[in-house]
Amino acid sequence: MSGFESMAAGCSPPEWEDVIRGVDRTASRMTRTRLRRNARHARMVARMLGVVAVVSMLCSLSVFAWAFCAQAANAREDAATAAGAVSSAGHRIDGMISKAREYNKRLAASPQSIGEPLAADGAAAGDFTFDGDRDYQSQLDLGDGIMGTLRIPRIGLELPIRHGAGEYALSNGLGHLHGTSLPVGGASTHAVITGHRGLVDKELFTRLDELREGDPFYIELGEGRILAYVVTGMRVVDPDDTESLAVMPGDDLVTLVTCTPIMLNTRRLLVTGRRASMPDAAPYPAQAEGDGHPKGVGMAVMASAFAVG
Repeated sequence: MSGFESMAAGCSPPEWEDVIRGVDRTASRMTRTRLRRNARHARMVARMLGVVAVVSMLCSLSVFAWAFCAQAANAREDAATAAGAVSSAGHRIDGMISKAREYNKRLAASPQSIGEPLAADGAAAGDFTFDGDRDYQSQLDLGDGIMGTLRIPRIGLELPIRHGAGEYALSNGLGHLHGTSLPVGGASTHAVITGHRGLVDKELFTRLDELREGDPFYIELGEGRILAYVVTGMRVVDPDDTESLAVMPGDDLVTLVTCTPIMLNTRRLLVTGRRASMPDAAPYPAQAEGDGHPKGVGMAVMASAFAVG
């Protein structure tokens, strides 16, 4: 047997065939090993990404649950505060309303300066509390600066209204914009009520844009004195556009103001209502169409979106 034949006999048929075809079996084994290693790495990465996705989902659900509970709890607390102040007014409310109407008459008879005051040099002073205006601060104070309660059945809102638009007022309910009529109704009055929007732990005016023309809202002053208003218009304006907030001779108006769009706050959303008689033009609060959404859902969804993003 020749050397060539001996070599052929010593090789298994597949290996000899590899030699004939020029196949490097060792290289093939290395390739397969590398492919298996890559596959294991890919599976490990996929498992890690799955874990990250699950953790992110759990975090977002936790934020959702926290925001939901926080909004619901804060809404109940604010409503209780408003109800307590209104109920405590008692017989004093008649005198308060009488004084407030005299204040409104003086306001309507003079040029209005609405909102943020100006310093001596004409620049914005940055004071929205107006603590220095003693006449204003003494008007319609049911306790802790609360003027009354705003109730909007359509969005399930019930919040106290306080003097000025400082941080305390807006963090604990709503504020009354200085330079506008006090919210006691009457001809030639235009009260402006302001509120935050887009807070995670408080709903406040977040859903104000859900109102539509014809929706009623109410201001409660105590001792059964409830003023009903029906939405007549909605508009978006620049922050310094206060022309539409001025008193209109003969009209009894209330405008609700908040920032828009949410998180940017570059403009102002105005929702204006005209005084309406109950129950002819507006239903009593208990008969008004209520809120179809669970309290806190709006901002809880936003909170979960931020957590995922």
